[in-house]
Amino acid sequence: MLNRIGRVVLFTFAAAMAMSAQTAGAQSLSPEQLRALVDKRVSALNPYQELLNDPDPARSLAAMQIMLESDDPELIRLALDFGLLSPNPSVKRTALESFLKTRPIFSIRLDGRAVKDNRYTVVIRDRWNGNVTPEKIGYWRIGVGEYSPDKRCYVNASAGNECFVTVNADGIFLTASYLNARGTIGDDGTISGSAALGGVDDPVPFTIKLLE
Repeated sequence: MLNRIGRVVLFTFAAAMAMSAQTAGAQSLSPEQLRALVDKRVSALNPYQELLNDPDPARSLAAMQIMLESDDPELIRLALDFGLLSPNPSVKRTALESFLKTRPIFSIRLDGRAVKDNRYTVVIRDRWNGNVTPEKIGYWRIGVGEYSPDKRCYVNASAGNECFVTVNADGIFLTASYLNARGTIGDDGTISGSAALGGVDDPVPFTIKLLE
């Protein structure tokens, strides 16, 4: 698994390649020109990385939160990588909660390979309008809504004031129609856990990737 610096360098290289592709019609970039573009992009990102790695935990946390709540996709990605890959559970939780405020759309992957109950497919396809592969891997997209101070949860974006995501010391809880699940954030920044589907007897492992 790449560390934070490795992910930043890889992302920077990919961005530089995308920039070069836009000018490919006019002329090809030499290796030296490409290297110069990469160096320029890394130099521009380094100050933000330094802020995230500030030795003062309070300043580092503030930098991460501000970057996550910005409208800059690049800064959001940097801050999310930093927070979700942190070995500190408090930093992970803060990163997740700041990210949830952006009202993302979760793509939930459900592993039904060990599930014998046929209602598993019915719930995903008919109830959620999701997809199930021949290998019984299900996919469902659902939006995160605003935070409700009264209910202490993030509501379902398409179901009014109904709780969808609750984050507390016991984990990350997902509640929706035909779904009740609990997960935690792993070392790779992915939410994983076990889900109970309405009418399905078997527990279903699930994952939600938060990092690209």
